[in-house]
Amino acid sequence: MLQGYCVVAGIPDELRRFLLTGMISIPHVEAILQLRQQPSPTWNAESLGLRIYVPAARAKLLLSDLSAIGVVKEDADAQGVYAYAPATPGLAALLDQLVKAYSEQLIAVTKLIHTAEDRKAQDFADAFRFRKEP
Repeated sequence: MLQGYCVVAGIPDELRRFLLTGMISIPHVEAILQLRQQPSPTWNAESLGLRIYVPAARAKLLLSDLSAIGVVKEDADAQGVYAYAPATPGLAALLDQLVKAYSEQLIAVTKLIHTAEDRKAQDFADAFRFRKEP
């Protein structure tokens, strides 16, 4: 067994934990792949949306989310234009692991992401359950 790897899926533990936080969805991953492939600051909501087949409004939200977690940085001179610029070397390494795992183990990665999404949805639904007081 390789140290730091999940035995079942072969996905590094750190990446598995990141995916299970529920911070990213499949469209986030697709956006990361595109942004990482062409890191120069030429990405806006329209161009990203066309590339990953989502409406520009959804792409704008994706870019905002990725900016909030430190994956991309907005161009100081051009509002709404982003470049791939991981905030830390550790995040850059984690995203490298994500790209590798997504290309080699697509099903395992998507299952982890969907597991986190399902858990978030269940937590949300549970918040509205009425409980009997004893």
